[in-house]
Amino acid sequence: MRMPNLVITFAAIVLLAPAQTPQSATTTEAPPKFEDFQVSEIFSGTPATPQLATTEERTYRTRIRDGVAKGIGVLRNGSEQPGPNFAGHYIVVQWPCGSPCEMMAIVDAKTGHIFFPPLSEKQPADQRLMLPVLILPFRDEPKHAMPIHSEIAFRLDSRLMIVKACPDPAQSWDNYTYHFAWQDNAWHQIYKRRLDKVEP
Repeated sequence: MRMPNLVITFAAIVLLAPAQTPQSATTTEAPPKFEDFQVSEIFSGTPATPQLATTEERTYRTRIRDGVAKGIGVLRNGSEQPGPNFAGHYIVVQWPCGSPCEMMAIVDAKTGHIFFPPLSEKQPADQRLMLPVLILPFRDEPKHAMPIHSEIAFRLDSRLMIVKACPDPAQSWDNYTYHFAWQDNAWHQIYKRRLDKVEP
């Protein structure tokens, strides 16, 4: 199976600091809660077959199909389980693609349509299923850093997804907490706050 070409990119992150780290606005407002975006119906039928529409989706067809049919990579209540695990009728399938690379496909259990994860527009066109990373600066060497897994949180009974990630390591090593609401088959960013500290 083809894996994204991340080694060179990540090596550059470890060795080179960005030329500038732009100041980014933060919010002091309280972050949204899962309960603020509750869904009223939970899908309990047989999920539709995933509709593989892009070359990237077809490349990872086994991962996506096994997630929908068998629950492989579908996390709910701390374990892999088949069936929806997000926003009532969506199946979030996650799988590794090399350290610290992770990928995610979101499949509508009703229709089989596949959607990209949040912040996917930051990824190259052929890597839209790839999750962003967190950047961990070295404590004693501020000009050096390493990428680690991003942190993603979501629930079956809510349309809210929380992502802790660095949106563009080539431009800045600033990490953020994002809150996205899923509505009309699209992500809507409703909250963003800079992370002052990242734990390995």
